[in-house]
Order: sequence, then structure tokens, then C-alpha cells
Amino acid sequence: MMNAQWRLDSRAPGVAEVFRKAAPEKQRRATLAACEAVVPVVGLDADDDVKAGLRALREGRTNDSALRARLSALSARFDDEYFRLDEEGDEAKKAEVLRLFAKARGASALAFALSDDASQLHEAIYEAMSAVVNDQCEVARAVEAELQASPPS
Repeated sequence: MMNAQWRLDSRAPGVAEVFRKAAPEKQRRATLAACEAVVPVVGLDADDDVKAGLRALREGRTNDSALRARLSALSARFDDEYFRLDEEGDEAKKAEVLRLFAKARGASALAFALSDDASQLHEAIYEAMSAVVNDQCEVARAVEAELQASPPS
């Protein structure tokens, strides 16, 4: 049986392949690592819902649909802001467009990570890497370290 193509395959095929083969608990830990790596880089670490999302992931709680909805709404708000600025076509605002895009992807990564549906966790890693597309190595290293780590005792 052939594996379905993931967006993560286009961003980091090696990470995607190792992620596919990992046990579910390693996938969850790797997803948390991706979120923890990207949140401070994109400037979301002061947001209360983001803090709550990271705390929930650390505690293994993925059943808070209200929190997930708030994070999805935060992502959508950043998306709307960067689309609006980008459509204005003002080159002077390009840095702000990229900053808002990164925040949208970071919030989206966390929302995906909080999914009860483990088959969607790869989307969290893709979104985290997309948030820092010019320097996704930090996220990739964090994910790979968790995927290769021995199980906690």
C-alpha cells in the first residue's frame, strides 16, 4: 500500500518519512517539539491561548476543542491581516506581511497539534516549518531529535 502524499513531503521529505514510521507517542512528542521551536521564533509566546495550547500538549491533553478553535481563529486573523497588506502591494510592508504569515502558520501548527486525529499531526510540523521557511533547520532538528529519542522511562 502506498502512503498518501503529505504537504510535509514537499517541505522535508526525510522528516516526513521518519515521522510516518514513528510510533504515535513519538509523533506527538515530535509535534510538540515543532511547536515549542516555532512559537518563540514567530513571536507568539506571549499569547495566552498559545501558552495554554503548549501546556495542553505537554500534559497530553488534545481534547480541548474550544482552545483548538481559538487557535484556528488566531491563525485566520493573522492570515486575513497578511492577505490584506499583501494585496496593497506596498513593498515597504513586505516585512510585516512575512511576520504575519509566520504568526499565522505558527498558530495553525499549534491548532493541528491539538487535534485528536493523530493522522493530522504531520500538518502541524508542515505549518511550523512553513512559519520559518528561510530557517526551518531549527524545527527540523527538534522534530528529528524527538523521533530518534528513546522512549521516556
